Amino acid sequence: MSRLIRTIIAISSLLAAIAIGLADAVVGFSPDVTILYLVPIVAATVYVSLAYGLFVAVTAALAELIFHFRFGAASGISLSLDVTLHFLVFTLTALLIGRLIVQLRVIREFEEKRSYDLEIAQRIHASVFTLFPDRHKDLSIAHKLVFARELGGDYYHIGSVGDRLFFCIADISGKSVSAALFSAMLHQNIIEALEHTDDLTELVKRVNTHIYSTLSESMFITLFCCLFGDESIDFVNAGHETPLLYSSQTDTIKRLVSKEVLPIGIEPELIIETQSAPFLMGDMFLAFTDGVTDSENFRDMPYERLEDVLYANTHSGPHDIVKIIYQKTVSESKKMPFDDIIIAAIKREGL
Repeated sequence: MSRLIRTIIAISSLLAAIAIGLADAVVGFSPDVTILYLVPIVAATVYVSLAYGLFVAVTAALAELIFHFRFGAASGISLSLDVTLHFLVFTLTALLIGRLIVQLRVIREFEEKRSYDLEIAQRIHASVFTLFPDRHKDLSIAHKLVFARELGGDYYHIGSVGDRLFFCIADISGKSVSAALFSAMLHQNIIEALEHTDDLTELVKRVNTHIYSTLSESMFITLFCCLFGDESIDFVNAGHETPLLYSSQTDTIKRLVSKEVLPIGIEPELIIETQSAPFLMGDMFLAFTDGVTDSENFRDMPYERLEDVLYANTHSGPHDIVKIIYQKTVSESKKMPFDDIIIAAIKREGL
């Protein structure tokens, strides 16, 4: 607010307090007009300062006292008591408004700092996610990523390892900032592990070893990693939502699960083995997080319903599959999804 406007409000509030006192004494308002005095006092406190608001409160009380004595509106004792009571009301009002302004200023400064920190966190979080390619050799690729809040705990990484395509998907327990920070840590561990090995069992064990000492006891990470070869897919599943693999040759769907394997971060030693499955022309791979399986349309028998989508769209491309599943996931809500969502589909379609 400019100095000129503050000056106008300061003068206006002071004159208003005096004018109300004069009008009250001359006209003799009924009922009591104490509430009218509070208007310039509040305006002075809010738009000028607490000190000036107290000054206007004192002025209002003096105006009431002087004008009532001048025009004989009340007896001396009762007038003194009324003015004293009104002065206390005026002063308390100014003090309360001043206190409220201080608290609002603190809240605003906190929100500005939080917004700044959140913006930095979002930039760091966004840098975690690699661009999803549309193709890799004869593989067609599609995905959808939506966070329920500003930040989320769902994670994916995709990239080349030699001539093979590496893909992983994970879900960090919790939401928002804490989960996002651990997704950044998970990303760094996966990148470092890929620099040392392309063996999925060794990779996941390395990640678990580094993550275990960092996560709190109440947190864990479900993780699925796979490598697409020329005619096969190698995979490990550490407690993640089970991806689906549709085979066009047999018209069947395989659930890619590693039995009795704990998520990342629960035990210091993770017992897990790499498994393989054919991935031939026309086959479709589908991975997702629990934002899909816990949604209204999939909550009841989620894998069976997702399998129905694949069976009903065997000739569709991965982009269509992702779109259909996402629409079914959020169709019951017009607002943002309740949980983070990642959907990824990969189909071998030929060069």
